[in-house]
Amino acid sequence: MKQDLVGRPFRALIHYNLPYKWRYLGGAALALAFTSVELGVPLVIRRVVGLFETDRMTPLLLWLLVGGLLLIAVAAGVSRYCQRMLMIGASRRFEYDLRNALFAHVLTLAQDYFHRTKTGDIMARATNDLNYVRSFIGPGVMGSVDLVRVPFTLAVMLYLGSTLTLYGLAPLPVLSLVVYAFVMYMHRQSKRVQDQFSVVSSRAQENLAGARVVKAYGVSDREYRDFEKESRNYMRESLKLAYAQALVWPLIELMLSLVILTVTWKGGSMVIRGAMVTRPVWTEAGVTFAQTPFSLADFSGFLICLVMLAFPLTQFGWVLTLYQRGAVGMTRILEVLGESPSIADGPETRHDITTVRGAVRFDRVSFRYGDADILRDVSFDIAAGETVALVGPTGSGKSSVVSLLTREYDPTAGAVLIDGVDARRIPLRVLRGAIGYVPQDTFLFSDTIRENVAFGVPDADEARILQACEIAQLTDTIAELPDGLDTLLGERGVNLSGGQKQRLAIARALVRDPAILILDDALSSVDTRTEERILERLRAFMAERTSILISHRVSTVRHADQILVVDEGRVVEHGRHDELIARGGLYEAMHRRQLLEDRLEEE
Repeated sequence: MKQDLVGRPFRALIHYNLPYKWRYLGGAALALAFTSVELGVPLVIRRVVGLFETDRMTPLLLWLLVGGLLLIAVAAGVSRYCQRMLMIGASRRFEYDLRNALFAHVLTLAQDYFHRTKTGDIMARATNDLNYVRSFIGPGVMGSVDLVRVPFTLAVMLYLGSTLTLYGLAPLPVLSLVVYAFVMYMHRQSKRVQDQFSVVSSRAQENLAGARVVKAYGVSDREYRDFEKESRNYMRESLKLAYAQALVWPLIELMLSLVILTVTWKGGSMVIRGAMVTRPVWTEAGVTFAQTPFSLADFSGFLICLVMLAFPLTQFGWVLTLYQRGAVGMTRILEVLGESPSIADGPETRHDITTVRGAVRFDRVSFRYGDADILRDVSFDIAAGETVALVGPTGSGKSSVVSLLTREYDPTAGAVLIDGVDARRIPLRVLRGAIGYVPQDTFLFSDTIRENVAFGVPDADEARILQACEIAQLTDTIAELPDGLDTLLGERGVNLSGGQKQRLAIARALVRDPAILILDDALSSVDTRTEERILERLRAFMAERTSILISHRVSTVRHADQILVVDEGRVVEHGRHDELIARGGLYEAMHRRQLLEDRLEEE
């Protein structure tokens, strides 16, 4: 359904607002109700002026007519209030649904989407664009519904004076052409403004997220100038749109003022010379058309109708602005909703698979990202419960092996088998639920330590959390903090050191009790002594589950059941630590180099 809505903002708006159709219909009915009630105002005024004109007004009649006007005002006010509650309330519910749908869809998208889309751009669509859409659906639709008074008011005006009504409608063709030109311009300019807002949001998000790097390199002034440049472009595009918005209202008001002047001149002349008008007259025989004089009372009622007509027509310029921004905003949101996740369950998915034991096999796997060959013809087997290490130079493809195993990506050739089943046939929820993953780039949420550790198992009890923290050597750190497990972390865990972040991430993976544990260079920021203590405790934990260690340190992987040496996207060596040292290949060279580095550090 989402694919069908891409490029069709109005069809999408109808789709997402359909659950609230009765609220909108109720609001439209109330708009019709208060319009009908308000149309009594010019008729009552006409009656008042007519009574004064014929000298038949009495105090009692005046009180009754004034009371009638008061009742009309109260009834119209109540109807308008209920209309606003129904339609604005529906628009807020629509906003809630669309925001949740957008967020839920973004969570389903694979890594390739986030690699080619800036976070700031996604945030701009989820906030600024969505607010524009809500403004159109709420106040914009309500303003459009208010235009229902136009035909009814025109009907009363035609009754009071058909010739005078033609004078009032004469400028409408010109007004329509002006409005059409503004609509086309504002649509193009609204898109430019919202696209540029995404650029500004992306630059701000990147600089805030990378504030440490910006400060460390002393380029704050340069980044400020770049941001100022993009912000200035946004201001210029916004001002162009603002100029158009500022011009459309005065033009409409000028047209209406000219209409009022014309009608006042023509209508006054008709009253002075006692012009005759043709209007329906109710008789005992029925309704007939007859010539009657155009009186001051008719003219007074006509002017009240003209004033009533002025508000929805001037409001039309405001509605146009909301319409253009809302249409562009919905188009941009649909571009995200129209993205299909490249990694998802499909027709071949076996939903009978509910558990994973942990046996892994790469069968002649190749992986290409863009124009680069990352992995080429990689094959290996990992038995369930076995500990395997991946080592190799930076950029050799080690992390890509993990990305294929967790199905962040799918191989371009070959197959990744889990328990003998192609990973593409295992439900994503089951596959990823069986994996505890500690990536290279540790990410922590702005929440307590407890919530971060229990992120994958929200109902984990304290004993389970503390056990995971003990294995990850995090308990001493927690004990030193004033609120222990309930200590609130700053953004991305800024109040923890790099090693503490990694240990917390390890605890977060362990608390899931996964069938497959993956540590991707997860001890790079931990000192050697702490690393040894963590590995010692991890051995007992890893003995019961498949474990994959990725590291640049030979000391981290030397106790693995099997070591795979990856270089330039291929597995060039495999075996145990002693076997690889005796073989004298790449692994032995890495080991020798690290021993030399350790000696230099000791000196």
